[in-house]
Amino acid sequence: VDPSSLDNIAWKVENPTISIETMPNQFRRLEIPVQVLGEVSGMVYFKDGQEQRGLGRIRVQVKNEQGVIVAQFLTEGDGYFTYLGLEPGEYTAMIDQEQLEVLDFKSSEVQSFNIEISEFGDIVDDIEFILQKRDDQ
Repeated sequence: VDPSSLDNIAWKVENPTISIETMPNQFRRLEIPVQVLGEVSGMVYFKDGQEQRGLGRIRVQVKNEQGVIVAQFLTEGDGYFTYLGLEPGEYTAMIDQEQLEVLDFKSSEVQSFNIEISEFGDIVDDIEFILQKRDDQ
């Protein structure tokens, strides 16, 4: 099964190889189980005084309810990020603490969000982080 042939980008085929037996002059219905995934997206900004701009190459981590990192990715050059591949459930998104320490930045709070069960997948697109230098108030 070619995953790119599915009608929705949020559908993932768990077993792309399926073995079937053909019978002459007979039709069989073949059901292919798919996993419906969710997407999270948002922005990371750097605030310098009154000026605020998008910040690229910042590591964003997504943790599940148990606190396990299930996704980690970098922001684009303008601060935008997106990740498709989250199963339904409760998640928290945060900026990687190690990177914040190296850059001497502080971040706005952890962002909680929920991926709902849906036939077409769920999209959460309102996640925002604001980074500042640690010595700024």
